[in-house]
Amino acid sequence: MKILTSPSIFASDLLNIEKEVRRAEAAGADTIHFDIMDGVYVPNLSIGFDLLAQVRKITDLPIDAHMMTVCPEKYIERLANAGADIVTIHSDVADEDSIISMFEEIHDYGMLAAVALKPAVLAEDVYSLIDYCDMVLVMTVEPGFSGQKYMNMTGKIRKIRDYIADGDISIQVDGGINAETAALCARAGANVFVVGSAAFGSSDMKATLTNIKRAATVAYCE
Repeated sequence: MKILTSPSIFASDLLNIEKEVRRAEAAGADTIHFDIMDGVYVPNLSIGFDLLAQVRKITDLPIDAHMMTVCPEKYIERLANAGADIVTIHSDVADEDSIISMFEEIHDYGMLAAVALKPAVLAEDVYSLIDYCDMVLVMTVEPGFSGQKYMNMTGKIRKIRDYIADGDISIQVDGGINAETAALCARAGANVFVVGSAAFGSSDMKATLTNIKRAATVAYCE
Protein backbone atom coordinates (compact mmCIF):
# COMPACT_ATOMS: atom_id res chain seq x y z
CA MET A 1 0.00 0.00 0.00
CA LYS A 2 1.20 3.50 -0.80
CA ILE A 3 2.08 5.65 2.23
CA LEU A 4 0.19 8.97 2.14
CA THR A 5 0.04 12.10 4.30
CA SER A 6 -3.06 14.26 4.69
CA PRO A 7 -2.65 17.61 6.50
CA SER A 8 -5.80 18.62 8.36
CA ILE A 9 -7.08 22.07 7.44
CA PHE A 10 -8.82 22.35 10.82
CA ALA A 11 -5.37 22.80 12.42
CA SER A 12 -4.30 25.50 9.95
CA ASP A 13 -4.44 29.28 10.12
CA LEU A 14 -7.93 29.70 8.69
CA LEU A 15 -7.46 33.44 8.23
CA ASN A 16 -4.85 32.54 5.61
CA ILE A 17 -6.44 29.43 4.13
CA GLU A 18 -5.02 29.77 0.60
CA LYS A 19 -1.51 30.29 1.93
CA GLU A 20 -1.90 27.25 4.18
CA VAL A 21 -3.15 25.05 1.33
CA ARG A 22 -0.22 26.18 -0.81
CA ARG A 23 2.12 25.38 2.06
CA ALA A 24 0.70 21.87 2.32
CA GLU A 25 1.08 21.38 -1.45
CA ALA A 26 4.70 22.56 -1.36
CA ALA A 27 5.38 20.25 1.58
CA GLY A 28 4.38 17.22 -0.48
CA ALA A 29 0.94 16.50 0.99
CA ASP A 30 -0.94 13.75 -0.83
CA THR A 31 -4.45 14.83 0.17
CA ILE A 32 -6.14 17.59 2.18
CA HIS A 33 -8.13 16.45 5.21
CA PHE A 34 -11.26 18.49 5.81
CA ASP A 35 -13.14 18.08 9.11
CA ILE A 36 -16.84 18.92 9.14
CA MET A 37 -18.39 18.98 12.63
CA ASP A 38 -21.99 19.73 13.52
CA GLY A 39 -21.78 20.43 17.27
CA VAL A 40 -24.01 17.42 17.90
CA TYR A 41 -22.03 14.29 17.02
CA VAL A 42 -19.02 16.06 18.54
CA PRO A 43 -19.13 19.05 20.92
CA ASN A 44 -17.56 21.40 18.42
CA LEU A 45 -18.35 23.23 15.18
CA SER A 46 -15.99 23.55 12.25
CA ILE A 47 -15.61 24.73 8.70
CA GLY A 48 -18.29 23.82 6.20
CA PHE A 49 -19.22 23.26 2.58
CA ASP A 50 -18.66 26.78 1.25
CA LEU A 51 -15.07 26.80 2.46
CA LEU A 52 -14.55 23.32 1.04
CA ALA A 53 -15.73 24.64 -2.34
CA GLN A 54 -13.26 27.52 -2.09
CA VAL A 55 -10.41 25.14 -1.25
CA ARG A 56 -11.43 23.02 -4.25
CA LYS A 57 -10.86 26.05 -6.49
CA ILE A 58 -7.25 26.49 -5.38
CA THR A 59 -5.90 22.93 -5.27
CA ASP A 60 -5.89 19.79 -7.36
CA LEU A 61 -5.10 17.64 -4.33
CA PRO A 62 -7.84 15.17 -3.35
CA ILE A 63 -10.05 16.52 -0.57
CA ASP A 64 -11.03 14.06 2.15
CA ALA A 65 -14.19 15.21 3.93
CA HIS A 66 -14.41 13.70 7.43
CA MET A 67 -18.06 13.95 8.47
CA MET A 68 -18.37 14.23 12.24
CA THR A 69 -22.12 14.72 11.94
CA VAL A 70 -25.24 12.86 13.04
CA CYS A 71 -26.96 12.98 9.65
CA PRO A 72 -24.27 12.72 6.97
CA GLU A 73 -26.79 11.41 4.44
CA LYS A 74 -28.22 14.94 4.19
CA TYR A 75 -24.97 16.32 2.84
CA ILE A 76 -23.64 13.82 0.30
CA GLU A 77 -24.89 15.77 -2.73
CA ARG A 78 -23.55 19.03 -1.27
CA LEU A 79 -20.16 17.43 -0.70
CA ALA A 80 -20.08 16.23 -4.30
CA ASN A 81 -21.06 19.67 -5.58
CA ALA A 82 -18.44 21.33 -3.37
CA GLY A 83 -15.70 19.12 -4.80
CA ALA A 84 -14.97 16.47 -2.18
CA ASP A 85 -13.15 13.38 -3.43
CA ILE A 86 -13.49 11.17 -0.34
CA VAL A 87 -16.34 11.14 2.20
CA THR A 88 -15.80 9.54 5.60
CA ILE A 89 -18.78 8.56 7.75
CA HIS A 90 -18.62 7.35 11.36
CA SER A 91 -19.83 3.81 11.92
CA ASP A 92 -22.09 4.66 14.84
CA VAL A 93 -24.30 7.35 13.27
CA ALA A 94 -26.77 4.92 11.68
CA ASP A 95 -27.58 1.24 11.28
CA GLU A 96 -25.59 -0.94 8.90
CA ASP A 97 -28.06 -0.84 6.00
CA SER A 98 -28.26 2.96 6.18
CA ILE A 99 -24.49 3.36 6.14
CA ILE A 100 -24.15 0.98 3.20
CA SER A 101 -26.80 3.03 1.39
CA MET A 102 -24.75 6.17 2.08
CA PHE A 103 -21.63 4.50 0.68
CA GLU A 104 -23.54 3.56 -2.46
CA GLU A 105 -24.72 7.15 -2.92
CA ILE A 106 -21.19 8.45 -2.36
CA HIS A 107 -19.94 6.08 -5.07
CA ASP A 108 -22.78 7.12 -7.37
CA TYR A 109 -21.44 10.68 -7.19
CA GLY A 110 -18.00 9.44 -8.18
CA MET A 111 -16.44 9.89 -4.74
CA LEU A 112 -14.63 7.37 -2.55
CA ALA A 113 -16.28 6.23 0.68
CA ALA A 114 -14.68 5.60 4.06
CA VAL A 115 -15.89 4.40 7.45
CA ALA A 116 -14.52 5.91 10.66
CA LEU A 117 -14.21 4.28 14.08
CA LYS A 118 -14.08 6.25 17.31
CA PRO A 119 -11.67 4.83 19.93
CA ALA A 120 -14.46 2.93 21.71
CA VAL A 121 -15.66 1.21 18.52
CA LEU A 122 -14.24 -2.28 18.02
CA ALA A 123 -12.61 -3.46 14.81
CA GLU A 124 -15.13 -6.29 14.60
CA ASP A 125 -17.98 -3.77 14.61
CA VAL A 126 -17.11 -2.58 11.09
CA TYR A 127 -16.09 -5.82 9.37
CA SER A 128 -19.46 -6.03 7.63
CA LEU A 129 -19.00 -2.50 6.21
CA ILE A 130 -15.48 -2.87 4.86
CA ASP A 131 -16.48 -4.53 1.59
CA TYR A 132 -18.57 -1.47 0.73
CA CYS A 133 -15.94 1.21 1.27
CA ASP A 134 -12.52 2.27 0.02
CA MET A 135 -10.85 3.24 3.29
CA VAL A 136 -11.15 2.70 7.04
CA LEU A 137 -10.32 5.57 9.40
CA VAL A 138 -9.17 4.52 12.85
CA MET A 139 -9.35 7.51 15.18
CA THR A 140 -6.35 7.71 17.49
CA VAL A 141 -8.00 10.49 19.53
CA GLU A 142 -11.58 11.25 20.42
CA PRO A 143 -13.11 13.06 17.43
CA GLY A 144 -13.88 16.74 17.63
CA PHE A 145 -10.78 18.65 18.73
CA SER A 146 -7.32 19.24 17.33
CA GLY A 147 -4.11 18.83 19.36
CA GLN A 148 -5.10 15.82 21.49
CA LYS A 149 -2.64 13.23 22.77
CA TYR A 150 -2.27 10.06 20.68
CA MET A 151 -4.18 6.99 21.86
CA ASN A 152 -2.62 3.64 20.94
CA MET A 153 -4.98 1.81 18.58
CA THR A 154 -2.44 -0.52 17.00
CA GLY A 155 -4.34 -3.65 18.03
CA LYS A 156 -7.45 -2.39 16.25
CA ILE A 157 -5.47 -1.37 13.17
CA ARG A 158 -3.83 -4.79 13.00
CA LYS A 159 -7.18 -6.60 13.23
CA ILE A 160 -8.61 -4.52 10.41
CA ARG A 161 -5.55 -4.99 8.21
CA ASP A 162 -5.65 -8.75 8.83
CA TYR A 163 -9.36 -8.81 7.95
CA ILE A 164 -8.77 -6.85 4.75
CA ALA A 165 -5.94 -9.24 3.83
CA ASP A 166 -5.15 -8.66 0.15
CA GLY A 167 -7.96 -6.18 -0.42
CA ASP A 168 -7.05 -2.81 -1.88
CA ILE A 169 -8.41 -0.81 1.05
CA SER A 170 -6.43 1.86 2.86
CA ILE A 171 -6.32 2.31 6.63
CA GLN A 172 -6.13 5.92 7.73
CA VAL A 173 -5.25 7.16 11.21
CA ASP A 174 -6.10 10.56 12.66
CA GLY A 175 -5.00 12.11 15.95
CA GLY A 176 -1.64 12.88 17.52
CA ILE A 177 0.28 11.76 14.45
CA ASN A 178 4.00 12.46 14.20
CA ALA A 179 6.93 10.38 12.95
CA GLU A 180 6.97 8.20 16.06
CA THR A 181 3.23 7.48 16.23
CA ALA A 182 3.01 7.08 12.45
CA ALA A 183 5.61 4.32 12.66
CA LEU A 184 3.60 2.53 15.35
CA CYS A 185 0.45 2.69 13.23
CA ALA A 186 2.21 1.73 10.01
CA ARG A 187 3.76 -1.32 11.63
CA ALA A 188 0.21 -2.44 12.43
CA GLY A 189 -0.99 -1.82 8.87
CA ALA A 190 -2.00 1.85 8.51
CA ASN A 191 -0.91 3.67 5.36
CA VAL A 192 -2.69 7.06 5.36
CA PHE A 193 -1.74 9.61 8.02
CA VAL A 194 -3.80 12.66 8.91
CA VAL A 195 -1.45 15.26 10.34
CA GLY A 196 -2.91 18.27 12.10
CA SER A 197 -0.97 20.36 14.59
CA ALA A 198 2.30 18.60 13.77
CA ALA A 199 1.98 19.77 10.16
CA PHE A 200 0.50 23.25 10.29
CA GLY A 201 2.25 24.05 13.56
CA SER A 202 5.63 23.19 12.09
CA SER A 203 8.06 25.82 10.83
CA ASP A 204 9.12 23.28 8.18
CA MET A 205 6.07 21.31 7.10
CA LYS A 206 7.95 19.63 4.27
CA ALA A 207 10.49 18.15 6.68
CA THR A 208 7.68 17.09 9.03
CA LEU A 209 5.70 15.28 6.34
CA THR A 210 8.85 13.75 4.85
CA ASN A 211 9.91 12.40 8.24
CA ILE A 212 6.45 10.96 8.88
CA LYS A 213 6.33 9.32 5.46
CA ARG A 214 9.85 7.93 5.83
CA ALA A 215 9.21 6.52 9.32
CA ALA A 216 5.89 5.00 8.22
CA THR A 217 7.37 3.46 5.08
CA VAL A 218 10.15 1.74 7.00
CA ALA A 219 7.76 0.49 9.67
CA TYR A 220 5.12 -0.71 7.19
CA CYS A 221 7.69 -2.89 5.45
CA GLU A 222 8.94 -4.51 8.65
